[in-house]
Amino acid sequence: MRTPPEARYDTDGHYSGDLTGYRIGDAYELIEPIGGGGTGTVWRARALKSEEFVAIKLLREDLMAEPKAVNRFVQERAILLMLRHPHIVRVRDLVTVGTSLGLVMDLVEGGSLRDYLHEQGTLPPAEAALLLAQIAEALSAAHRRGVVHRDLKPDNILLDRVDGELHTRLTDFGIARVLDTPSMTTPGALIGTANYVAPEAVYGGSPTPAADIYALGVVLFELTAGRPTYAGGPAWAILRRHVDESPRPVPGMPEAVWKVVQECMDKRPGRRPTARELAVTLRVVARRVADEPALPPQPVDDRLTTIQPPVPRPRTSPSRSRSVLLAALIVLGVLAFPAWQYITRQHGTETAADPHVTAVPAVPPASGGPAPSPHAAASRGAARTDDKSARPSLQPGAHAEASDAFGPWLCGNEYTWDIGHPVLAQPCHAVAPDRIRMVGRMQSIPGVQADVSMSVLDLDTGGLVDGPHDCDGLMFTDLAPKHDCGPFEARLPRGHRYVVVQKWVYTGRALLPRGEVRGLEFDW
Repeated sequence: MRTPPEARYDTDGHYSGDLTGYRIGDAYELIEPIGGGGTGTVWRARALKSEEFVAIKLLREDLMAEPKAVNRFVQERAILLMLRHPHIVRVRDLVTVGTSLGLVMDLVEGGSLRDYLHEQGTLPPAEAALLLAQIAEALSAAHRRGVVHRDLKPDNILLDRVDGELHTRLTDFGIARVLDTPSMTTPGALIGTANYVAPEAVYGGSPTPAADIYALGVVLFELTAGRPTYAGGPAWAILRRHVDESPRPVPGMPEAVWKVVQECMDKRPGRRPTARELAVTLRVVARRVADEPALPPQPVDDRLTTIQPPVPRPRTSPSRSRSVLLAALIVLGVLAFPAWQYITRQHGTETAADPHVTAVPAVPPASGGPAPSPHAAASRGAARTDDKSARPSLQPGAHAEASDAFGPWLCGNEYTWDIGHPVLAQPCHAVAPDRIRMVGRMQSIPGVQADVSMSVLDLDTGGLVDGPHDCDGLMFTDLAPKHDCGPFEARLPRGHRYVVVQKWVYTGRALLPRGEVRGLEFDW
């Protein structure tokens, strides 16, 4: 029996170690990877006793240290064991693979509904209605058990053939919610994929079965038109249209199909049909439109590609900032994030006398001993500060004298978000008669990892005079949304003007831009 090699992940966070041929006890043998996502990889495998092929979904090993990720993984198994339905992928087993977990499920060979739609362009209305009637029946079974899927989309609908006809299987209950039980999601978090999010969920409303019905209406539109109702443009614009606008019919869409789309996408959740009602309606619609041909794929609505992003303003109202920030973070593909923390931090009721300066106390290390040397603190992870007493407070306008000859911390503004940066970063410095001290504060959404560095630039010459001091692999999670890089100390030449620079690179997210923010300029 092979032992699993050291875990390795590519730039998208997918497992890149070779587990081909690895046997899980005397039960399964991994054959080849057939899919993957942000939480792990799906493998084709063989059941050794029955010679039957199965699918095994492996949780990324680095997520084993994240309690919420493990809990969601185990919850998915519990939900699928509870939901026995011909149109829901069946779970068979929970296994350990090296230091990770694996879900053993039915192997569905026909690919996803997304793959099928890409091949076909659009589907005949009758076929679309029949396929989604099956999914509505699966949702009805889930809703009766108090389970809301929360991420219904073509990617999570698998296809196989039964007696020569397409047969759907609903999968990926990893972020499903069991009603009337404690939620594992951060309160106020936005869950789902932008094209399919119900308007009430954009504002962090509690999940209900009606949200799944809304998403199914979007999918029905997409199967017949070749695009989602609000496809095109940035995700924040798509979310805004879910809230502010209603879908428009496309030429040639049968009236019976369009009526179902309208009913499912009603802005009022209570006016949407139940899953059981929808399943019956879709089968009736399929008979009515049996002779209707597939429409040509529809172009993206031009209105969606010409919207300009909002210009960030320092005193935007909290309600507007909430929706804009939620949408910006969706662009990053993050399924859940504690957005309310950012709103209160960015738009508190207090303001400093000088909006560009936050003065806070410089405090010595918690031990009371000398500050760590830059070289020691620059080792991997060593510069993270979890002791709140060692951090500069971020309360505006706070002042205090340090006990070790350093003046107060002087901090620049927190990094103003823009699309592509899911972090708030804030470089700070404090001065003593013979040296300066610097620290970089960071706060981010769960699931982001970054390598951070701190440096000092001479503004007179443009040259680097100290650093970079590196803090590698800062991992932001629900339990650890904040990290410090530093503090570091430096002795600088006198008679110059300086600035502390904080830089970061997102680890495992190659598409995200690097970040840089400068602190306050100071004379030394």
